[in-house]
Amino acid sequence: MAFCAKMRSTKKSEVNLEAQHQGLEILFYLQDKNPICYTSGEFTSEELCIEAAQRCSISPLCHNLFALYDENRRLWYAPNQVFKIDEKTSHRLHYRMR
Repeated sequence: MAFCAKMRSTKKSEVNLEAQHQGLEILFYLQDKNPICYTSGEFTSEELCIEAAQRCSISPLCHNLFALYDENRRLWYAPNQVFKIDEKTSHRLHYRMR
């Protein structure tokens, strides 16, 4: 039985979370919201969060409770983080409550 549990845990860790696209993609917790995709430009994390909050109808009073999260790196981005997006960039971030 322990072997089966070990097999399940290894298969879960094999899930590929790498971005499959070029540019920067922001995913939402709710499935009915389409992701926001950027293919070029320079944006701060705060600018991206403001646009995501507007897309989700989150009020300006509450949007500071949310941030961008990278599941691959297990990293929350600070509001002053600058994303330079070009043809080599491939990021998949999640807009979530901190």
